[in-house]
Amino acid sequence: MLDRIEQMHAKHLASYGTSVVHVSNVRVDGANAILRDCQDSSNAGLMNTVTHKKVNRGLKEEGIKAYLSKGGDGVWRVTKMVSLGKGC
Repeated sequence: MLDRIEQMHAKHLASYGTSVVHVSNVRVDGANAILRDCQDSSNAGLMNTVTHKKVNRGLKEEGIKAYLSKGGDGVWRVTKMVSLGKGC
């Protein structure tokens, strides 16, 4: 992830905005969980840090599947996220 951020900075790219989550399902199995979300990222995307112009933006509806693991400290952490594509 840090390598990807460095690559983006080298290309004068940064993320902007926020995504709105709409969790539709959570399945917990011990210290693991799978979360399904219909995410609205239409007000988020990539921006050129020199020109401040938006390079792209997210989708109004994007299906997301997130895998989580509960750490020894009791905190849930996302271990993997998969885009299921446009629409929910």
